[in-house]
Order: sequence, then structure tokens, then C-alpha cells
Amino acid sequence: MSARFAIPATSFVLKALIDADLASAYSGFAAPKVSVAPPPRPNAGPAPAAAGANAQPEVAQLYLYLHHVAPNAAYRSMALPYVETSGETSTKMPLVLDLHYMLAATGADLERETLLGIGMAALHRQAIVERSKVAALLGAVSIPANPTKLMERLTSEPLANPANHPEQIKISQHPLDIDMSTKLWSALQSPIRPSAYYLVTTTFLETDDSQLDGPPVDELVIAGRANADRNGDPAGDTVVVVEDAP
Repeated sequence: MSARFAIPATSFVLKALIDADLASAYSGFAAPKVSVAPPPRPNAGPAPAAAGANAQPEVAQLYLYLHHVAPNAAYRSMALPYVETSGETSTKMPLVLDLHYMLAATGADLERETLLGIGMAALHRQAIVERSKVAALLGAVSIPANPTKLMERLTSEPLANPANHPEQIKISQHPLDIDMSTKLWSALQSPIRPSAYYLVTTTFLETDDSQLDGPPVDELVIAGRANADRNGDPAGDTVVVVEDAP
């Protein structure tokens, strides 16, 4: 996809997968929402213990938060000229990224664990989201006739050429150790909640940049040495200068 929509489209697809499983699991009940925002900070009011019976239970919800983006090591050399499946040489330089997500659950009592289990099962079951599935999820959303916001055009964005951009999403768990997990929650200024971490690869950000062609050859010089002795006098080399015909 284009650079402006590739990352949010990936988040949209993951969210749609979890939404579908939540709707199925909560059949007959109002399914909790899935947000792509970071987990919420505590309310500014009194602590739940101080509020007593008037304390409001935490809203049941899942948070699929993109907390880190890194370059994909396997595609670092994509900036070099390469041959596409069509046999043509391409010099486009896509930005290829790995996306790191946090899946966290909020809610009262054991509903948090229930939500986390549903979300993890959805991502595990759809560990590889094929190009056709990506297109179907994006195409299922109706586009306003006259969009007033940029993001309203997200689901209508065409996918990249499959010849050189394998537009499928691979989802795998990427556990963080307790030190990194604690630092992340501290940075979010949010109380730690049941959570899981995922690596989503690979996301292609199409750009219009291409490698510049090198300068044209002004003069082609072919030199040869008749004497095979490498210690011979190089002054005896035969030099032929090839020039363009008039």
C-alpha cells in the first residue's frame, strides 16, 4: 500500500479479525469494543478502595496498541536493483517494516482474562492473513460518497503489485521480558493489565523514490597485455578506445 495507509490498514485488519471473534463469542450479548488506542490511564478521581460502593467497574474492552516499529532486516537490501517476477528490473525503494503490537484487556473481575483469551485465539487462528483476506476485510467497509477525512479513504486504497510486494500479514507472539514489559507500562502511565505482545510482519510502505541512474559512459577503454608475464613492462600494453560512431 501507499506509505500513508500501509500501517493503519494493518491495524484495521487485525482489529477486524478480533472484532469478528468477539461478536461470535458474545452471541446474544453486546460485544466489547476493540480500540487501537493505548490502554487507559487511571481516572483522576479517588482510588476504587476510597470510593467504596460508588466505585465504577472498569469497562470491558480490548486494546490493540502499536507500540513499536522496526525495519525488516530481511528486506534491507530492497533498495538495490532487483528483478521482479515479470523479469523486469526494478529500482523502487519501498520501506519494509515490522510492527510490534500490545494486546491488553480491561474489565471487571474475570472478564479481562476472557477478553484476552478471545483476542489471542483470534490472532493465533489467523496467523497468516492472505492477500485475498486482506482485500475482503478492507472491501467490506462502505466508503462515503464524499469523504471529509483522510482516513475515510483507508479501505478504498488499492493493494500493491503482488509481483514484488507479497501483501500478506504474518502474526506471531513476541513475548517481552518483565523488565521491558514494566518499562512499557510505565511509559504509558497505565496500571498493568493482562496483556500479550505480537510481531506483525511485513508491511510495505510504497514510495515514489527510485534510485538515480548513474552518469552515462563517456569513454570505454579496453586494455590487454600480450605478454603473460605479470612482471613485464606495462608500457607495452595494447589500448583500444571505443567511441560512439558519428
